[in-house]
Amino acid sequence: MTKMNKLAAAVLIAALGVNLHGKVVESSVATVNGKPVLASEYNSYLNDVIEQYKANAPQVLEQPYATDLLGKEVLKELISNELVFQAAEEAKITVKDSEIDEGLNRIKSRFIIDEKTGKEDPKGAEKRFTAALKKEGMTLASYKKKLSKQIAASKFMEQKVQELVKPVEEADAKDLFENVNAYLKNNTKKIKALEKDERKAAEAKAIAAKLKQLTSEQVLMGHIFLAANKNMPAAEIKKKEELAKKIKKEIDNGLDFSTAVKTYSEDKEQIAITGGDMILIKGISFKELDAKAFSLPVGKVSDPIKTEIGYYIIKIKEKKAERPVTFDDVKNDLGRYIAQSRVQEAVATYIGGLADKADIKITKEFEIDKAAAKAQKEETKKTDEKNAKK
Repeated sequence: MTKMNKLAAAVLIAALGVNLHGKVVESSVATVNGKPVLASEYNSYLNDVIEQYKANAPQVLEQPYATDLLGKEVLKELISNELVFQAAEEAKITVKDSEIDEGLNRIKSRFIIDEKTGKEDPKGAEKRFTAALKKEGMTLASYKKKLSKQIAASKFMEQKVQELVKPVEEADAKDLFENVNAYLKNNTKKIKALEKDERKAAEAKAIAAKLKQLTSEQVLMGHIFLAANKNMPAAEIKKKEELAKKIKKEIDNGLDFSTAVKTYSEDKEQIAITGGDMILIKGISFKELDAKAFSLPVGKVSDPIKTEIGYYIIKIKEKKAERPVTFDDVKNDLGRYIAQSRVQEAVATYIGGLADKADIKITKEFEIDKAAAKAQKEETKKTDEKNAKK
């Protein structure tokens, strides 16, 4: 059964965020029941995914065969989409002109911001939308046709979800809460019983960890950070220590803490996002920082705190005590989680069934597959030579 990832679930379950892709070319990367998955659509989609990783998680792209691994996921998703498109067509799902117009207006609204100025420019939205179509080699008519196909697929999957997914009842949320509570309260007997079902245990453990974070004792603090780790020369570490002492002295003599953060802190990303403020949850940070943060009174500024990565000077702005988790606190969130899980599982199972019955031919070649095949061939050769010697 084909496992559908989160991106595919978003495309097929929700209201469909449609990208401006699909320049028609002859080459394809796969066929699904004889219909092509276009290379242009694959390349455009993959480029979008890579750009997202460059912006949010560039370290992923540094892994061996990163592009191939992402490409295989993109291709799997496009094949899943095509399976649903064909199922919607077979079911004769109709799309009204008004639905296409509504979808088109929703897409056009994304072009209100002028990327050159970063400001809203509603009058120029139509022009930017038309330019984007032209760049992708599409006409308005061809884009409407593609949009109609996407809307039909979305409507079809919404119907399927209604048929396949059992509504969530309060008892379902209570059962899940009991499993989660076992980890929150470290109920070893209950945990041992849960671990007989690996999926249930992993699910409950993950939710418990998240809830523990949200409800544990925590502080809101401003911080100044100076990097100093064991890989740096001793003289440079000493300079950072002296600078930390100098900063604290300036604060004691009247320098505004926020000004000191902006002037001295090396955590520029945190400054850009929150002005240097951060929430510290008890028990998850460096023990030296943890000990000081949870013992320092609100409004006070610490002396320099040495950790394995550098020096911190902190000011406590707010403290929150640990609070217990009750079923009433989380029942709605657990209900939504269960509903989402059921939808994703039902969609994945349904599309897996379509894939099992379909004639799918993949023509796209990946270097990672060639490398794996080569390694397997070499391993087989070594085994054969070893057996021959025996």
